[in-house]
Amino acid sequence: METRTVRLGDVATVNPRLPLTKGTVARKIPMEALTAHQRYIDSFIYERYSGGAKFQNGDTLIARITPSLENGKTSYVDLLDKNEIAFGSTEFIVLRAKNKLILPKFLYYIAISNSFRQMAIQSMTGTSGRQRVQNESVINYEFPLPIMDEQKAIVKLLDSIDSKIELNRQINKNLLKLAVLEFNKWLDFNQSNQYTSLDKIANFKNGIAMQKFPPTDNVHVLPVLKIRELNQGYIDSSSGLVTSAIDDDVKVYNGDLIFSWSGTLSVKIWTDGDAALNQHLFKVTSDRWPKWFYYMWILHHLQKFRGIAADKKTTMGHIKRKDLTNAGVLIPNVKEFKDLDITLNPIIEQIINVGIESKNLANIRNIMLPKLLSGSIDLSGIEEVIKDA
Repeated sequence: METRTVRLGDVATVNPRLPLTKGTVARKIPMEALTAHQRYIDSFIYERYSGGAKFQNGDTLIARITPSLENGKTSYVDLLDKNEIAFGSTEFIVLRAKNKLILPKFLYYIAISNSFRQMAIQSMTGTSGRQRVQNESVINYEFPLPIMDEQKAIVKLLDSIDSKIELNRQINKNLLKLAVLEFNKWLDFNQSNQYTSLDKIANFKNGIAMQKFPPTDNVHVLPVLKIRELNQGYIDSSSGLVTSAIDDDVKVYNGDLIFSWSGTLSVKIWTDGDAALNQHLFKVTSDRWPKWFYYMWILHHLQKFRGIAADKKTTMGHIKRKDLTNAGVLIPNVKEFKDLDITLNPIIEQIINVGIESKNLANIRNIMLPKLLSGSIDLSGIEEVIKDA
C-alpha cells in the first residue's frame, strides 16, 4: 500500500475555532459521557456555554488528562445535527480532518492506535495525577498516510466492526429492558403467595483483596476485576494482574453475574473474559434458581440498595449482608415460573452471547488496526474478493 509520512498538524486541525457565544444554550458532552475504547458517545446534556472545547460532527475527541487518556477515552462525534456546534470538557483535545487530505474516521482510527496513544502518554507533563498531553506533541505526531482510496477501504472495514459492536450494545440494552418489563408484568399480576429473601435464592460470594496475590510469572496471571472494570464493562491496560493460583470461587468467567455492593452499586453480566474477583464485588450464583431469576430480583431492589448506600456516612457507601436478608423475594408458582423461564432464559443467554461477540469483534479490530494503518495489509482487490465470496 502506497503511503507518505505526514505530521498530524499538516492534515488535521487541533482544537479548531468555532463560533459559540458565551451564554448560548448548547449540547454539552462532559468527560463522563465518553466511554473508554468506544467510538460512539452515549449521552449529552444541555447547558449554557461558558467555556470548554467546541466541536461538530466529524470531529474526534481525545481525553488529554490522566487517567482518562490512559484508559482510552477517545470518541468520534456523530450525534449532532447538521452544522450544530456543541461543547465539552476543557480536558478534551479536538481533532478535525482537513478536507481532501484525510477522512474524518481515518483520523479517529489514527487517534485510537496504540502508536498514537503511547506517544500521547509519554508526552504528558504536569504534577502527578493531573498530567496532560501537550498540543504540540499531537501536532507533531508523524504517521504513514495512504491515498484517499486506501483510506476509504480501511475505514469501511473498521467502521463495519465498530458499527456492529454499537448495534450489539443497543441490542443488549433493549433485551435487558424487555426482560425487566416481562418480570415486572409478572409482579403486577402474579398469583403467588410464597415469600423468601434475596440471600436465600442465591449465593453472594465476596471478592478478596487481590493485591495480596501478585503474579509469580508472566504466564499464569489473571486481570483483576474491580468496580471500575465492572462499570466500564471490560479489562484494560491499566487493570491490575494477579496470579491465577487463586481459589476458583473468586475467579470470574463469561456469563457470571457480578454485583458491586460498595461505591457505585451496579449489577452486570460479565462478558470480557476470565478475571479475578476483587473485594467490594459479589459473584452471584445459585444451585437452584436460573440466572434470570436472581438477576431480576437484584435489579428490582437495586434502587433501594443505592439509597441505603447513599445514607452511609462514609466515602464509600455500601450495603451489608443483612440488607440482602431484608430484601424480599416472591417465588412464582409452578406455571408462572415455567412461563417466565420460557421467555427470560433465552433473553439472558442472548445477552451473554452478544456480549461475547462484541468482545471478539473488538479483539479483531484491535489486532487489525495497526496492520491496516501501517500498510502491511494489501487491500488491493479486496472488493472483488468479497464480491465473489
